[in-house]
Amino acid sequence: MLQEVYCVARTDHQAHEIIEKIKKMGIAPDAFTVVRKPEEVYCAAYRVSEEARKAANGAIVGVIIALLFGTAVFSAMDVAGLPELFQAMLFLACAALGGAIFGTIVGSSGFAKKRSSRALERHFEEEIREGGKLISIQIHNSDERERLIGTINALDVADIHYSDEQAA
Repeated sequence: MLQEVYCVARTDHQAHEIIEKIKKMGIAPDAFTVVRKPEEVYCAAYRVSEEARKAANGAIVGVIIALLFGTAVFSAMDVAGLPELFQAMLFLACAALGGAIFGTIVGSSGFAKKRSSRALERHFEEEIREGGKLISIQIHNSDERERLIGTINALDVADIHYSDEQAA
């Protein structure tokens, strides 16, 4: 699962140092973003549109609920009322499709949780106004996250966050 690590570099030189270290760790250049304007913080925190992420999460939950509901309907029927295999599969497929559509609608309306809090976004905006540069890095697992945080800490960066938490 992709995770985000955010750090604030105080100077351009420090930002370049961090980026060079990230590249040496083997993290691809398209996995990080440097933000120099406060109004761009939202784009760094949400690389994929928030609505698309919420809709996808809602669709997945909708399919799961619909399949469970369809299975419950079959289990409530007596043996004589059970349809043939094709009919049962068609019923479950239609239930899953309906659940996906319903879940997408509910999810895109605010069902799923945001990646970063508004307070954290405001914090980053303030740091950028004071001359800092926000660097957002996508990583794949907790081991890579810990290596990255250790590397950034070695460069005397004190403002490091991940998953709505302050790391250092």
